[in-house]
Amino acid sequence: MAPPRVTKKSISPVVICLLADRPEVIPIIASWIYDEWSFLYAGKTRQYVENFLHERLHKKQLPITFVAFQSGEPVGTVSLKEFDIETRTDLTPWVTSLYVVKSLRGKGIGSRLMEAAEEKAGKLGIKKLFLFTADPDLAARFYRKLGWKTKEKTIYNSYKIIIMEKRLAGTRQYRHIPVR
Repeated sequence: MAPPRVTKKSISPVVICLLADRPEVIPIIASWIYDEWSFLYAGKTRQYVENFLHERLHKKQLPITFVAFQSGEPVGTVSLKEFDIETRTDLTPWVTSLYVVKSLRGKGIGSRLMEAAEEKAGKLGIKKLFLFTADPDLAARFYRKLGWKTKEKTIYNSYKIIIMEKRLAGTRQYRHIPVR
């Protein structure tokens, strides 16, 4: 017997919300982030990742995290934060930790998450965003399709990375204001 045919109508819609509204999924997201990128952060633990996710429970200021849900289950995430590479504090703010579960990649969830992050950045008055990827092929092509441009190629924690940037239309320049 052939497997059931999947059509657009049979796929559950993806809902994107703020992690601040669904903090109970932090352990799942922490596992994704740790499993995907721990090679970049030697000595960091899953608990470390959970702790920094708790710091991203904001709705109207950075850092902020988005979660994609399908059929009530988390299927992806992305964050906005002021800095992502400690040696490049001249670049701010950053899109970080874009992740979609492997079985759902290529179905538009990553694009929707990036759209949500860029829309929120615009509402916060951010004019330009940065990100980096250690994947010069698939990930870099994905971001280019979304309008991101290569800013530079460099080394970070002994890995070759690409820093990318995107100017957001119709927004004023974001400036980091230190908290006193």
